[in-house]
Amino acid sequence: MTLQHGLQQHTVLRTQQHGPQQQSQHGSQQQSQQGSQQEQQQGSQHELQHDLQHEPQPQPQPHPQPQPQPHPHPQPQPQPHPQPGILIHARQMFPHLTNPANWVEMNLECLANEILLDLFEYFKIEDLFHTFYNVNYRFNILLLKYFQSYHLDFQSVSKSDFHVICTKYLPLIRNQIISLRFSDDDNTPVQSKYIPIYFPSFLQLSHLRALSFYCINSSNLMERLIIEWHQLPYLYEFNIWSLNHLVYCYLNGIYGTWTNFIAPDVTSLSMQYLLFESGCMDWDVLPKLLKNTPYLRSLNTDIIDYSEPGKELSVNTTFTLTRLSVYMRVTTNTLSFWKYLPNLSHLTVHMERFYLDGKQWEYIIRTYLPKLKIFRLYMDLAADDCNQIEEYVDRLLNSFRSLFWLEEHQWYVRCHWEKMPESKGWPGIVLTTLPSRINRSGILSSSCYRSTCPDDNVYNSYDHVEVLSYSRFFHLHSFLFPNLHHLDLKDPVNDELWSHVFNLQKLRILTFYADKQYDHPENELQLLLNRMPNLHTLELCLDEDDIEYKLFSNLKHDSIRCLDFAHYTFNREECEILIHIQLGQKCEVLILSIKHLDDILQLINQLRNLRSLKIRLLQDEDSLLISSENELNEWLTLHLPSTCNFRIHKIILSFLCTFYVWIR
Repeated sequence: MTLQHGLQQHTVLRTQQHGPQQQSQHGSQQQSQQGSQQEQQQGSQHELQHDLQHEPQPQPQPHPQPQPQPHPHPQPQPQPHPQPGILIHARQMFPHLTNPANWVEMNLECLANEILLDLFEYFKIEDLFHTFYNVNYRFNILLLKYFQSYHLDFQSVSKSDFHVICTKYLPLIRNQIISLRFSDDDNTPVQSKYIPIYFPSFLQLSHLRALSFYCINSSNLMERLIIEWHQLPYLYEFNIWSLNHLVYCYLNGIYGTWTNFIAPDVTSLSMQYLLFESGCMDWDVLPKLLKNTPYLRSLNTDIIDYSEPGKELSVNTTFTLTRLSVYMRVTTNTLSFWKYLPNLSHLTVHMERFYLDGKQWEYIIRTYLPKLKIFRLYMDLAADDCNQIEEYVDRLLNSFRSLFWLEEHQWYVRCHWEKMPESKGWPGIVLTTLPSRINRSGILSSSCYRSTCPDDNVYNSYDHVEVLSYSRFFHLHSFLFPNLHHLDLKDPVNDELWSHVFNLQKLRILTFYADKQYDHPENELQLLLNRMPNLHTLELCLDEDDIEYKLFSNLKHDSIRCLDFAHYTFNREECEILIHIQLGQKCEVLILSIKHLDDILQLINQLRNLRSLKIRLLQDEDSLLISSENELNEWLTLHLPSTCNFRIHKIILSFLCTFYVWIR
């Protein structure tokens, strides 16, 4: 396997102790399995009681002989020893209880072991050990022996916590770790450097079920890790089908030849769920994949048709697949493949470059997919004549108005399109089933929409849209967006927006474009921040020709921890301002551009909560000239505190160089 330069990999592999059983075996074994599970639980309870009854007792210490004192002083009265146990305020465990009347003191010693083990599931590992470890023998036994589901997610962990977990706690719980997640994103930019150090062999993690790598950008690093971790067959040439207990596989951002990778030569009797994103599969490969994973129940992938026109797929069996989510860029000569999937109950299709109308889909479903219960469709298409786009939309919608669609299944569809002059480009049309699972807001901004639903105002809540990019050209209509995670504001907003985006408690990211449209952009931004109590990230896009950062020096917010000044170049004075404002002092992740390398030293030294730093270094004749990546590497090595780690990303043929610093 060859990894491409700039690889960004997100790989998750999950296994179970036993693969899927044959249907004939499953019914007969279910009762015995439940009985054995109850016996195991009872045995574990008896074993725990035995361990607690045989708690090691401290050895008695001899009493020291009293020594004469030259100057007698009143002896302090002995204080009574507290009873073994741990007292925790509910306010610490459940921060959402903001009413002081609800703060109660509870003795966790009074809780049953089963409740404590369930409670442990809600703690991060660093908090779990900090709170319970070495409090008493009982908690140690629960943590180190009976709690069997440690999930180590290092994607947003601080550097100090990462090292404490790996050096202090990891050796104690190796056999109880069931998932690991590593990341080189903006929060933990150099974490992958420590993976071979703290995890030289994953064979020591005997119960590991899920392994995830996110934003690991270095192809050299990934190739080296694959070689060093040769004992992991699912990383070496991605031969994941040889894993006997693999059930769930999620692959994201692996670029290469899909045919060589996904067409396995061995059969997996355990894999049931496969998700492959940011890549493509040839339609001809799909039959071999399904043949060699006979118990596959769910598949999510992109498909491209490279086959010759008119070529039929060579398939001599039907498959057990029940759920399929597919992004299709294929032609009609492969549509006969649907007859090999008679067990599909859930089908999600995103079509591009060609489409099927309602009559064609009705034929496919009636003929080949008799068990289909859930059907979700998304199609990108263009009208044959942009001057007759409404007539085109009407013909398309009419094909979805038969009894099959409106009465038998009550599957409704909606079209969105933009009415624009021909000179501005070819108008695009989007068709989606209702209720829509669209997660992009762009298509919803179109000026026109129409549906087959008897009431066109039904299904106007787009619950799956998490990012909304709002501008003065966005047509809100009567649509609702209750679950926004990220709000992108390119233009000033009015009160109408808040009737559509009404659940601001869930907003975590705000992108604000400040330019000449605002008389006082800093005041407008502060009003927005006041509406968003749980905001974590502020992306402030400033027009350097019109707006200076100084205007925003008085912004205040209690929960913002990440500041991203998109391509605004800070001078030395502005860095000094940032250091002393409230947002700067609370900042944990900082992204900005600078001209002078020296400025990052005061940012690192004076922003006490800063954990990671992403710097865009823009060089000109006034800057410290760094002519090569090696020179920048030498400067950072020489001047950064020894506790910092960094990595460099140089853009070829550009004066812009980006580097990341993992601070604390």
